[in-house]
Amino acid sequence: MRAARIVLAAAVSLAACAPAIATPTPSPAVAVVTPEPPPSALRATQAPPPLPTPTPFTPCISPEKVIADISLANLCVAGANLFAENAIGGTDLHALFDQVGDDLASVQHEFAWTLRGTPTIDVFATTATYRTGLIHLLGYSGATAAYVADNSVAFFDPDLRTILVNWEAVRDRRPIAAIRHELTHVVTLEACAPRCDLIPAWLNEGEARLAEAIIPGGDWRLVRVRYEAASMVATNTLMPLSTLVSQGQWNAITSWGGYYKYQEAARVTELLRDDIGGTQPLSRLYDRVRRGENVAQAYATLTGRTFDSFVGALASRFTAGVPAGPAIVMTAGPQADHGLGYLLYGFAPEAKVTLRLVGRRLEETEEITVSPQGAHFSEIQDRYPPGTYVLAALSHDAVVAAARFEKRGGRPLSVD
Repeated sequence: MRAARIVLAAAVSLAACAPAIATPTPSPAVAVVTPEPPPSALRATQAPPPLPTPTPFTPCISPEKVIADISLANLCVAGANLFAENAIGGTDLHALFDQVGDDLASVQHEFAWTLRGTPTIDVFATTATYRTGLIHLLGYSGATAAYVADNSVAFFDPDLRTILVNWEAVRDRRPIAAIRHELTHVVTLEACAPRCDLIPAWLNEGEARLAEAIIPGGDWRLVRVRYEAASMVATNTLMPLSTLVSQGQWNAITSWGGYYKYQEAARVTELLRDDIGGTQPLSRLYDRVRRGENVAQAYATLTGRTFDSFVGALASRFTAGVPAGPAIVMTAGPQADHGLGYLLYGFAPEAKVTLRLVGRRLEETEEITVSPQGAHFSEIQDRYPPGTYVLAALSHDAVVAAARFEKRGGRPLSVD
């Protein structure tokens, strides 16, 4: 098995892999990102609703790509070699085509960078065929491919300039974000050259996670980045940036930390962009990096402030504007145009909480344990009748936090 300069990608739409500036060899012990807890009783489980009428596209007159016994059709999106397994069709195929076009334009604009090369994006219909792709395209052993397939939804190999995507794992949460995450890594590898050694892992991964969170319609992801980072402050679980510099350091953080490192890095990157300012702050930063300045030097050049002052203020900036916890914040749901998400944050690490959902003719409870970072995200099912609801978090029968929302008609849930 050849060594691949890459680590695991987005786990259950939460994490994604980096263009590796270091060169780890993938193994079941490296770079695990723990998926979210299993669906809860309050979480939506229905299929996603019909999408809006997609932009029509003309099928390519091009031979199919065959990997093992899997056939993938070329969708001929401008700027990338986009292949989709033939089992993906109809509305999903249109959604994929449109999303990749949007992602390519957005990421290149963010960096003010036109890609010199053409990335290949191979989209597999199921976890099983995704695993086959990892074996036959990247040369992984069956055991390693199975492990990667079970713990990721997308994967980028910088040597081959190829992104592999598990459509089964990404299709339900809208907008689709995993491909934009990986394309951010593609652009980064070009934009940082010849000084990619100056890009720390926290920035490399943070900018890719942030790219997921600022996709139009993806506000629930940005809420998670901001509030979960604040919850890390409340539980004293922030990771020093100095421990997130090399790809090896990054890969070594697993379990819950393997998820929250992305949220922290994305929030740091968001604040870094704010401080640098301008319409394309990452472009300004990478221009300085290509001249040989490290991130600290570039920050000082562009802002007139020291990077030490930036790092020293991170904890207070994470909590600024976020109401103190323990609390519940409601968001739009990840299931496209219906449902409602909720995030508990600022709770004690691994606190055991009773969730109680109360409506006019309904009362349901569920026992949960929040993360070591004091947070828990899930979704309200869309099956509930219209009306006003209260979601409360209780500890020892006492209400610790509560949120009120309104469900109108048979369609979306919304905060009242």
